Amino acid sequence: MQDRERDLVRRLFEATPRAGRGGPGWVSGAARHPPSGSELRWHWLVTAGRIEAARYEVRGCPDLVAGAALAAELLEGQAAGLPRLEPRQLLSRLAAPTEKLGKFLLLQDAAEAAAIQFRSQRP
Repeated sequence: MQDRERDLVRRLFEATPRAGRGGPGWVSGAARHPPSGSELRWHWLVTAGRIEAARYEVRGCPDLVAGAALAAELLEGQAAGLPRLEPRQLLSRLAAPTEKLGKFLLLQDAAEAAAIQFRSQRP
């Protein structure tokens, strides 16, 4: 089973689906993991309070890149003011080592930063 998950990491890392920047009117939020130099920035297109499209910019290991791609898919359709990401579940789904949890928390921290920006823009 672990080979299948590691193959998923390889495919997501190579394809980087949903990677990129947003455009005018998109909300964004970023987080960093200084010990590793990893960084992640979310860009969300929000319509009627829901994340219609999620894009990301990431600098990090293949596991983190794959985690961002997977998380972007999961974010779409969620409420922008209170999105839910479970870093441990993403880590498990990709069969990434538990030592990478600190990096995977970037996914959640950046999502919280984007949610704060979204809420601050609402009247």
